[in-house]
Amino acid sequence: MNKFLLILIVFLISCKEEKTFADDIVLNFPKEEKLSFQNFNDDMNEMGTSLIYIGKDTSVINVKYYKYIFPPPPPPPKINENTEEYIPARKHIEDSINFIYKPFFNPEAIQIKETEEDLYETINNQTTQIIVKEKDTIPLYVRNYETEEVKKYKAFPIFIKNISSKTLRIPIEAEAVGLYVLNDKKFQYIRNSDYLICGMGSPKNPYFELKPNEILIYSFPHLKKGEKRKAKISFFKATSKEFETSIDEEIIKKQRNTHFLQ
Repeated sequence: MNKFLLILIVFLISCKEEKTFADDIVLNFPKEEKLSFQNFNDDMNEMGTSLIYIGKDTSVINVKYYKYIFPPPPPPPKINENTEEYIPARKHIEDSINFIYKPFFNPEAIQIKETEEDLYETINNQTTQIIVKEKDTIPLYVRNYETEEVKKYKAFPIFIKNISSKTLRIPIEAEAVGLYVLNDKKFQYIRNSDYLICGMGSPKNPYFELKPNEILIYSFPHLKKGEKRKAKISFFKATSKEFETSIDEEIIKKQRNTHFLQ
C-alpha cells in the first residue's frame, strides 16, 4: 500500500461521523402530515412543551409531547357547585380534552419534586451528552390558546443522555434547550420570538429525575431559512458539538436581549 493511499484511508476514517446512542432510535410519526415553519412570535399564543420522551433508551418512540411540565391548577368550582358535582364534571372535561389531543400530546403527568438546592450547575458535559439531529425533520405539535387548533411545525430532535452514575435532578424551565448561533466570533442565544418572558420566584426549585443511562428527547423548531451558520444546543451547563444550521438574519436582529455562550 503506497503512502498516498494510506493517508487517504486515514482521512476518510477520521471524517466518518462517530456512531452515537441516538442513531438506533426511531422517532415514529405520520409521514403524510403537512408541516410548516413556525413564524416569529407564533409561540406567544401556543401551549405545549418541546419534550417528547423521558425514560430508558429504546428503539422506537412515538412523537407525542408532554402538554406541560408543571400542571396548571384546575379552575375553581362555579358558584353554588358543590364538591360532589365539581369533581366528576371536571374529570369529564379533562377526559374529553385528552381524547381530542390524544394523537399529539401525552396525557401522563411528570413526577415533580422540589429542593432548596441550586441544580443548574449539576447538568453539564460531565453528566450529560447531547446529540443534535439538525438534518432530521419531525413534527412539533402545539395548541393555539384561542382557536384550540393543533399547529404542526417542522422541528429537529435533540437527544440528551445521563452519562453519570447518579440520578440527575433536571430543573424545570420553560425552554430547557437553547439554540446558540455563531455571530461575530461568539455563539449568540437565539429565540424565535422577542416578547418578554415573565417568571415568578420560588424558594424551592422544582425538578424531575433522570436516572443513569436514561434519556430525554426534545425538539427544536426549524427556523426560517437564511444564511448558514455554525450552531450549538445548550442544556443548562451542557452544550452539544457544533453543527450547521440555516437562519434568517432578521431573527438574529430582532432579539430582545443579546447574550452569548460562556
